[in-house]
Amino acid sequence: MIKAIALLRRKQGLSREQFIAYYETRHAPLIRSLLPGIEDYRRNYVDRTGAFESGIAAIDFDSVTEMRFASRASYDAFLAQAADPEIARLIADDEENVFDRSATRMFVVDETPAALSPDTPSPVLIDELLAERAIRDGLARFARVLDAKAWDALGDVFAADLTFDYGLGEQVGLEALTVNMRRFLDVCGPSQHLIGSIMITVDPGLQSATSRAYVRARHQRAGNSGGPVFDSNGEYVDRWECRAEGWRIVRRDALWQTQSGEAAIIWDGSPAAG
Repeated sequence: MIKAIALLRRKQGLSREQFIAYYETRHAPLIRSLLPGIEDYRRNYVDRTGAFESGIAAIDFDSVTEMRFASRASYDAFLAQAADPEIARLIADDEENVFDRSATRMFVVDETPAALSPDTPSPVLIDELLAERAIRDGLARFARVLDAKAWDALGDVFAADLTFDYGLGEQVGLEALTVNMRRFLDVCGPSQHLIGSIMITVDPGLQSATSRAYVRARHQRAGNSGGPVFDSNGEYVDRWECRAEGWRIVRRDALWQTQSGEAAIIWDGSPAAG
């Protein structure tokens, strides 16, 4: 995780209560809507009661704002989005209502966690488990995208530059994958993709991983809910990378073991995919 901290001073004339209310109800939701890549977004409002101050090191800010990002790539994507002229204008216009912008400071920090007890999971283990969860969610999302025939959502799971082989030879790119899916699933009626027995290995550095998952894909003839079906059973072997937009499949091999039923339901006599 990458952590950035911003020290923010409230606009002159705003009380602490007004500052907090505007930040929470107006500015923070705006930032969330314009910059969705922030994983964790916290505002820590300074309470000067009991604070230690000196003439040399005065507390001249009213919020210590923390933002966490999944990776350096995610942080770089955040900076690029924030630099977009229209987004930058919207943020700046709203900041004029709540901050003394001349006093804003923002920096990236190296965070050292507190000492852990022997029974406490390490941060690396926690991040690995979070990566595994994201990949499992991605596989589940993929199955639902296919069964809903929501082709525009394939990019939620696959990288635009992926390579893949569904048993019909090597292919490249998200557009080619979409064509491959539609040539079968646009022909049939309802389908159900069941994915299970998932095994995930996250690589050191937590930026790439490999998953293996069994799949059973059932396809029904269009317009005949009680009619024959075609089943494909096999395994997806996927290579994942943590991109700025999240975990995405960059390589897929679909290994089909058994097929049964009427192949004409998806394609006249040709190998199944799905």
